[in-house]
Amino acid sequence: MAKRQIGPIVGRRVRLRLLAEADLPMTLAWRNQDHIRVWFVHSDLLTWEQHKDWCAQYFQRDNDFIFIIEETCDLHRPIGQVSLYNIEWDRRRAEHGRLLIGEPAAAGKGLAKEAVEVLIDYAFAQLGLEEVEMDVFNENQVTIALHRACGFREVGEHDGMKKMIKRARW
Repeated sequence: MAKRQIGPIVGRRVRLRLLAEADLPMTLAWRNQDHIRVWFVHSDLLTWEQHKDWCAQYFQRDNDFIFIIEETCDLHRPIGQVSLYNIEWDRRRAEHGRLLIGEPAAAGKGLAKEAVEVLIDYAFAQLGLEEVEMDVFNENQVTIALHRACGFREVGEHDGMKKMIKRARW
């Protein structure tokens, strides 16, 4: 099955659009920033070849969607990314993550929170999902607080990670 096309998904201050091949240099630069990559399970610096190879596989999967977060008040300037992945269409559930704000000037403005809210609302209302889960390092208090504010609940811990879930209906 070919990858379905989604979006763009528009919020008040952000617009989410699917990752395009032209975005790869930018997303690699964001992902390799020390203060960002430390929060990824695979936190090593990525090479261009690793990034390109991973993305070639990504573009073939219909259960994995990376969105570029654009700040709408600044002519759709890309500022970060957010994802829904490991989507189990038949079980109506997915994982959420790969959230980052890669442009320093956009950090601390609440744009990541709005991007998560817009994406999760879309997942429930338009994709028909009923549950979205995520894993986050116990030490990543900023991301934990952001997701609590978006309605995620902590449901367990494993291997130094918190599992958080948001359901369409609690």
